[in-house]
Amino acid sequence: MECVRSADNSLMSYEQPTYEELARETLLRMMRDISEDCWCAGWLSGLEFTLWNAVTTGKMESGWGVVEDRDLLRMKYLHELTGGWWMWTDGDGGQRFVTTEEWLRIVSEHAATQEKPE
Repeated sequence: MECVRSADNSLMSYEQPTYEELARETLLRMMRDISEDCWCAGWLSGLEFTLWNAVTTGKMESGWGVVEDRDLLRMKYLHELTGGWWMWTDGDGGQRFVTTEEWLRIVSEHAATQEKPE
């Protein structure tokens, strides 16, 4: 069975990927596509936080493009199905998939740094 590297650098079965692998890749592609469509960037700095906020609040207030409610709902379902979220990490060579538990911790830490006055 042939395997290829997925975006998070883990091996993904090329011939018979699991539903979870397909859902992860679909979520990643949606996030990248929105970044391209709304900001003309392959992965806008902070995209993972912007999209997470949009998915959890149902509101998307930035960028040039429009993100449809159905796309936000799809990302929410994909997140629930996969049990995680994609984020950018410089040290890992790009996007990395993290579990929901880890992601919620990262979001909390990120929010705390955003609230501190400079």
